[in-house]
Amino acid sequence: MEREKKEEFARQIIHRDPLPSLELSGGAALLEVDLEAYTPEDRAVLGARVGEMVARAATVSRVCRATPSISGATATDVFIWDTDHTPNIVWCPIYKVASTTWMNNFFTVANLSKSDDSILQRFNQKLEWKKQKGNNIKQFFDQQLLYDLYPGPQSPEERARVLKNSMRVIIVRHPFARILSAYRDKMTSRKPRPLKFKFKELQAQIRKTYRSRHSANKSRFPTFPEFIQYVIDSTGNLTSYDDWKENVNCWLPYWVRCTVCSLDYNIIIKLETMEEDKRFLATLSRLNELKGKDTWMHLNTVSSSDLATEYYKELTRHQIVQLYERYEPDFKLFQYDIKEYLDNAIDSR
Repeated sequence: MEREKKEEFARQIIHRDPLPSLELSGGAALLEVDLEAYTPEDRAVLGARVGEMVARAATVSRVCRATPSISGATATDVFIWDTDHTPNIVWCPIYKVASTTWMNNFFTVANLSKSDDSILQRFNQKLEWKKQKGNNIKQFFDQQLLYDLYPGPQSPEERARVLKNSMRVIIVRHPFARILSAYRDKMTSRKPRPLKFKFKELQAQIRKTYRSRHSANKSRFPTFPEFIQYVIDSTGNLTSYDDWKENVNCWLPYWVRCTVCSLDYNIIIKLETMEEDKRFLATLSRLNELKGKDTWMHLNTVSSSDLATEYYKELTRHQIVQLYERYEPDFKLFQYDIKEYLDNAIDSR
């Protein structure tokens, strides 16, 4: 069963015609954008943010070149391909980093009139179901439908051409906040989804392995320290892309999930600066439907970013350092640190 699960995961993320690697450019494409093609107002938006975007891409290029062990991975085909806007957008969704928000953003800008009848029928059925359930229509979410709305070009040659000339987008957040979000979503729910990945069984496994039989804690859910120790122990020997990709979970490192060092991402959006970054991308690719609109969704009332300090103060400094070591490339690629977490560790106070 475990082998079948891994094979299914591999089929989901690996395209039978892998994408070509792109030479790292440090955001060079952003410096070549013809600002005269935009209105004065839009030029001001782009001009105010382009320096930061180029700097982020340059850091990724520098870290990738200095860390050969995370370079040269086979590219994964997990992308949303928006070829209706100029420049085109190729986005790699990452679990627990605003992926639901941005999937809804792409629903907002989808040109459904170009979709085939089967997609339109599924869309209308889903919409009707939402209405019957009384759900907020703005939070329209169907992952597979979105991938059908934004398929990649059919031929390898056309995919390579679009990829090369697109705005390649990745959205990140502090790696520790993302891991906490995964914990809250998958380890503190009675029916964590997707069911096929058996997170409920993992909850039981973690409790059995890391909780003393004499513990006063009788919760069916793993504690945060128990979960973190599991992540530390289960990833200790994972160093390469090939090692990591066999793990079926939603806390894969960014560099693995989106093969960061192979695809020369030129738009790096951070959750911490989401509004400014979203405005930049919406302006650059003329996503007029998103301009000035608050499309942010919180599935939890309080975000994991806000709660991170409270949860991580349950860990020791040693645990925090070990966890950092497992995700060190992500920290370096996207310029995050752990000083605040170390200062608040349980043995630092």
